[in-house]
Amino acid sequence: MRKVSNIFILLIIMYLLTGMNIPCFAGDNLSIALSLDRNEATVTDNIRMVVKISGVRSTDSWPEVNGLDPFDVVRQGSSSRVEVINTKFSSAVEYNYMIQPKEEGIYKIGPARLTIDGKTITSNTESLTIKKPSRSSGIDRGNIFLSAALSSKKIYIEEQAVYTLKLYYQVSVKDVSLSLPEAKNLTFKQIDKPSEYQSVYNGKSYQVLEARYVLIPSAEGTYGIKPARMNLGVMQSRGSGFGIFDDPFFPAAAVSPKSVISEPLELNVLPLPKKERPSDFTGMVGKFDMKASLEPAKIKKGESATLTVVIEGHGNVKMIPDLKGPVQQDIKIYADQPVFEESVDSGGVKGSKTMKWALVPEKEGQYEIASLTVNFFDTQKQQYRTIETSPFHIYVLPGVKEALNPSAVAPEAKQTNNVVKKEVKEIGYDILPVHDSIKDLTNGSSLQSRNLMPVLLLIAPFLIYLLTFLGLKYGIKSEKAMAAVRIKKAAGIIIRQCRNGKICSGDMISELRNYLNNRFGLDLGSLTAYEADNLLKSKGVSAETSDRFRDIILELEGAVYTGKGNEICSLAEKIIEIIKEVEKELR
Repeated sequence: MRKVSNIFILLIIMYLLTGMNIPCFAGDNLSIALSLDRNEATVTDNIRMVVKISGVRSTDSWPEVNGLDPFDVVRQGSSSRVEVINTKFSSAVEYNYMIQPKEEGIYKIGPARLTIDGKTITSNTESLTIKKPSRSSGIDRGNIFLSAALSSKKIYIEEQAVYTLKLYYQVSVKDVSLSLPEAKNLTFKQIDKPSEYQSVYNGKSYQVLEARYVLIPSAEGTYGIKPARMNLGVMQSRGSGFGIFDDPFFPAAAVSPKSVISEPLELNVLPLPKKERPSDFTGMVGKFDMKASLEPAKIKKGESATLTVVIEGHGNVKMIPDLKGPVQQDIKIYADQPVFEESVDSGGVKGSKTMKWALVPEKEGQYEIASLTVNFFDTQKQQYRTIETSPFHIYVLPGVKEALNPSAVAPEAKQTNNVVKKEVKEIGYDILPVHDSIKDLTNGSSLQSRNLMPVLLLIAPFLIYLLTFLGLKYGIKSEKAMAAVRIKKAAGIIIRQCRNGKICSGDMISELRNYLNNRFGLDLGSLTAYEADNLLKSKGVSAETSDRFRDIILELEGAVYTGKGNEICSLAEKIIEIIKEVEKELR
């Protein structure tokens, strides 16, 4: 088997080295994708486009790409890659293009299409915005300079603007470092990695290194953004003269340090309008959407359904609020911990918050779960908007009734219409014979037994006294005395469990039930938060203390219904405190 694998790998290496064609293996993993190095450019810029075909190593032709008529297109070659992991092929080929726009506008690039083995695959599309080039001063800025620009010079508080830096250079550079301007109440966040391309400025061709940042203001006012600074090394040739240690084929180059700065900018930040501002506005600014789901929609009484709400979009995503769950009579609501995610893309800072609730109906029937709403200021439409979920319906069926324990009733005790008598089996003999005649009582053994009766009558009081004394001495107690012991020890047992620090939330509910059973001499098979609340109040515990006891059980139930019932309980200290308070009020 090892020899076969080695031969298989050698054949693959030979294919790669000799350039022979490896079969395409085009199957279910065959796909095509189109990508651009950026989504905004000027008419003087070059944009790099890549079409990647996964599942093949080579194709007979280049893919066809829609939407390239407004561009000058130059093909820059293709590259392929083949990987073998556990004897499985993973291959792809990439086709590289350089496109230059002919005029400004917003264009839809793609889809790309290619037919392989009679199967046509289609890629995604990308949006590309082409703007006018920055106004040139007509002054020659040399062979290297830094330019800065803002996507908008007037924005609202917490609205995002794009701050773009472009390093234009006609010489070889290395070791580039950037210092961003510092300004109070302004935050910069980088968008992706810097990109490189060719462009034209003042009629001259330059290589451009572009870095883009999201700029977010946290207060209104007019801001003067100071120049950014780039430090770099410029490669300079030493000339054509050679020393005895110089390599005539690779002449050495000197590195000259250089620093370039951008022009200063001004940003006007407006306050959010007070007109038509919702009373429950939370401060969200940007562009957001909200979606929700309820699964399953049909459950049995005592089971739980999960309501999931996701708020996502671009803007000040950290202001997405933690929504309060729906309020519904006869349904217990348990909130899970929200999950927040944040990232930066070409549209700026984006994020999402996922919130979940476990819904546990207490009665059967049909319920309508009301919509949840949230407000935000839409920076595109420059107005306040309200987004909401659709109302959901949940259908609750009767729960499963408890079946009779078959071991509780012996099969012989079940009554049927046809009574069948069982045969009497002899399982042993009496160790003493049965006497049916007076003659049997005349032997010596019977007389000896009869003579012992007076002795037994004489010592009986002494034996009764001795047994009573021993019972009192060694703690033979009545059922009432044992119950008193359980009452006394009930609080100590649960407090020790809490201090142990190893009990989970699910088991803690059982320990609280055992505490109430032992404390009040009950035999509760199950315990809800409100049953515990009513029980404590009926025994004389104050409403405040019993409500706190109820809230603790609700928190424990929430952990169970949200899948955290097996985690270590974090309420141990609170439980110890409330148990001590209950004991104090019961005295």
